[in-house]
Amino acid sequence: MDALAEKAAGLPSQPGVYIFKDDKGQVIYVGKAVNLKNRVRAYFNETDERPQIQFLRPRIKDIEFVVTDTEKEALILENNLIRKHQPRYNIRLRDDKSFLYLKLTTSEKFPRLILVRRGIARKKNQDMVFGPFASARAVRETVRLLQNIFPVLRCATPRFHFRDRPCVNYEMDRCPAACAGLISEQAYKQGIDQLVRFLRGEGKDLVSELEAEMNAASEKTEFEKAGRIRDRIQAIKDTLEKQKVEVNAPVDRDVIGYHREADRAVVFRLGYRQGMLIIGHPYLIRNPRLEDKEALGSFLKQFYLGQSFIPKEILLPFAIEDQDLLKSSLEDQAKRQVEVSVPERGEKRAMVELAHTNAKQALEASAEKEKLRADALQELKRIFSLKKVPGWIECYDISNLGEKLAVGSMVKFLDGEPDKSGYRRYRIKGIDTQNDFEMMREVLFRRFKRALAEEQEMPDLIILDGGKGQLNIALEVLKELGIRGIDAVALAKEREIGKALSDKLEKKPERVYLPGRKDPVRIKREPAKSLMTRIRDEAHRFAITYHRKLRRKAFTRSIILEIPGIGPKKQRALLKFFKSVKKIREANADALSSVPGISKSDIDHIRSFFSAGDRHN
Repeated sequence: MDALAEKAAGLPSQPGVYIFKDDKGQVIYVGKAVNLKNRVRAYFNETDERPQIQFLRPRIKDIEFVVTDTEKEALILENNLIRKHQPRYNIRLRDDKSFLYLKLTTSEKFPRLILVRRGIARKKNQDMVFGPFASARAVRETVRLLQNIFPVLRCATPRFHFRDRPCVNYEMDRCPAACAGLISEQAYKQGIDQLVRFLRGEGKDLVSELEAEMNAASEKTEFEKAGRIRDRIQAIKDTLEKQKVEVNAPVDRDVIGYHREADRAVVFRLGYRQGMLIIGHPYLIRNPRLEDKEALGSFLKQFYLGQSFIPKEILLPFAIEDQDLLKSSLEDQAKRQVEVSVPERGEKRAMVELAHTNAKQALEASAEKEKLRADALQELKRIFSLKKVPGWIECYDISNLGEKLAVGSMVKFLDGEPDKSGYRRYRIKGIDTQNDFEMMREVLFRRFKRALAEEQEMPDLIILDGGKGQLNIALEVLKELGIRGIDAVALAKEREIGKALSDKLEKKPERVYLPGRKDPVRIKREPAKSLMTRIRDEAHRFAITYHRKLRRKAFTRSIILEIPGIGPKKQRALLKFFKSVKKIREANADALSSVPGISKSDIDHIRSFFSAGDRHN
């Protein structure tokens, strides 16, 4: 500790970011400072009684720092490093992959409406991005609704070169078929402009304009066109009716609520767009070791910095650390004024109180869910006679559908919830025969041998999807590697049984095999039964997804290999350009000629090959 204090005293008195590491060299905390020396020295000053400093001090084994020109640069760097390292003792926003965005590809000639993750959403600044949306189900339903209301393409732009006729969506009046040249760029842009206005919350004005357009079409006896516009108006009205919570001012505003109890806190965001409430979502913070103003400030920095859309107003329940600095950074990002304030009275304060009420209710609901998870884990400990409550569970599954493309999967659950950062996939390498036991042995050996080599922490419980044979394999691997302290069980799927063909089949419950016990046990009580089923199904889903991906890849390569005169280099060029065999099959001569290295004779070979295949089919 004296050495660290001495190192802290030698830091420069400039703005920057400091990084604390533990005894394994892992980043455990990242912070920003106006004066690096003064800020870091405070952690080693015994008179500083702040809880987070008292907690962090004994865990710090090394200090690194980065000097910046300004405090604003330090703020941005701090945010980026927290995203990169996900330090254990910083407030951590959920992984960006959890959030979906709506992207309108305005960089394309005929824009499409697609769902993207945050990283992808920011690749093209000229595209319009709306979000983030926390509920994947809700945003997918929104896309489906918008595609039915507005004439937006449903296929990928590269297909435009290959379609001679429109797809079935055009026949169902769900697509304008720009890919087949059945709508002009100007007419398509008009529909896109209407879509943009709707997404920006201008639905009521849009309805008025569409009603005028419908009346004009009727006067010209264009009754079919008027009917389509009428249906669109009704669909928009129905959607607006669902979004009926409004405020007087037509502004884009986020209202933040915050509620904390002991080691849990919830941030609740109410999102108003053009005065209409369209977003309401809680964000749970576990073990917030910072004071409230620092915890909320850290959350908001991670949430807003780097976003493509920043609301004009962000209303807070109380002042946060670096509030003015955050405001300035957001204004630089949005290239306009952004209000970040704590309202004291009136309508805005009432909105903050509403957000706080939502945060409190969300925390209560979360506590109930956590109680159910805790009860499930306690029940598993009792039924399986485990050494301790299985806070860290790993489940393994093998996907082997009679082919050589066998794969293994491992999913990780922490405190009864999936931790997708710990998921792993294994391509089976050393086994050519269909032997599930040896495949499971290979997966387990690779996983735990690496864990030993890298001195990783071990799970409390491993679950094998299978029966007694898989369990014995796991016990052998753990013994061979000298690993102790890990419990293991095997979960066999439920079966349908009947004494005769005429008998009604009945389900035999799932059985769990335990070490040193001849007969399996059955989990009959909730919520333990649901948790085990959920873990096993997630491992199976993860394995099957990987297996299907490998099968598609192998199938694609096998077809390309059969084309006469097309060698490995040209095969790679074709797949890189078209992305799929289907698109290669649909490509005309002009499209094929755009592929680097593909000659006229190659084009003849490719088209002849697929034409022969189509005739054969």
